Amino acid sequence: MVITAVILIAIAVFLGGYLLTYVLDQKIPPKAIVFAHGTAAILGILVLLTFALTTERHHKHWDSFIIFSIAALVGFYLFSRDIRHKNVPKWLAVVHGSVGLGGLAWILIHILH
Repeated sequence: MVITAVILIAIAVFLGGYLLTYVLDQKIPPKAIVFAHGTAAILGILVLLTFALTTERHHKHWDSFIIFSIAALVGFYLFSRDIRHKNVPKWLAVVHGSVGLGGLAWILIHILH
């Protein structure tokens, strides 16, 4: 189940990197990619939450869940600005991406250790 969450979040990180190029170039990101990014991220977070609530393992990945939830909250804010045709702050998009990428690295370190 954790592997499924990691795959979904990795897809979200990859798509997010692609979207970040649009934000940094001050272009309008493609909505299909925006929705695919958000969907993959939300599904990954939900799978991770399901794992944490149902597993008997010692490490339930609550730390990773919190990191990704913070990134998701910032993502919702960025999405709300984008949908209202307001400029997305570049610095916040970079922070959002950094938190997501850092969360992916964090969970991978715990899985591979």
